[in-house]
Amino acid sequence: MVLGLFVLSLPLSQARGETAQAALDREYQVKAAFVYNFLKFVAGGRFGSIDDKGGSDADPNGVIWVGIIGRAPSKEGLASLRGKVVRDKRIEVRSFEGLEDLKDGERKIPEQHPRMNELRKCHVLFVCPSEKPFLSRLLPPLQKDGLLLVGDTPGFLEAGGVINLVIEDKKVRFEINLAAAAREELQIRSSLLRLAIRTVEHDSLEKQDHEPGPAPGKNP
Repeated sequence: MVLGLFVLSLPLSQARGETAQAALDREYQVKAAFVYNFLKFVAGGRFGSIDDKGGSDADPNGVIWVGIIGRAPSKEGLASLRGKVVRDKRIEVRSFEGLEDLKDGERKIPEQHPRMNELRKCHVLFVCPSEKPFLSRLLPPLQKDGLLLVGDTPGFLEAGGVINLVIEDKKVRFEINLAAAAREELQIRSSLLRLAIRTVEHDSLEKQDHEPGPAPGKNP
């Protein structure tokens, strides 16, 4: 049953007459379905326990917030999550500008996203491929807020993301960062872990946490 939720066919070649955007919409509808199903197998953090439908930090209106940050290759595909119900809670979708689009008058990228407090209120944050150059700025401040950080770009796990979606054999698959999940205090069911094509136990942020500081009396 669990396997059937996640093994979804995704032909990479476009059907005759299908536009490139239509193909992207189809791909991201599948990825949105994966995100929806992840919610059934993840607890802890902002989600509470599997049996605790309200969650430890429950929204008073019973909403699970899915944030999308950056330039979504398919807004229509990811927006298909809106209005679905999981664990008796309705899913709502919020969009956030990426750091590239937040350059100031001097074309400088902000060190931190100006809407960081709003990002922290999401339950799931989907990080679009446009944000790959800025993962080292986006992910560290979100490491202990109980979020499920999902992306679909190479290096996302190593930068501190929790789940990364990949294409393998013309199907959407996923890989999981156990170190990031632990920092977010998320519990991922073993049935989901078994379906991951790769799991990592260490990432760059974990290494930073364990780097020794300067010795007492020494200048850094």
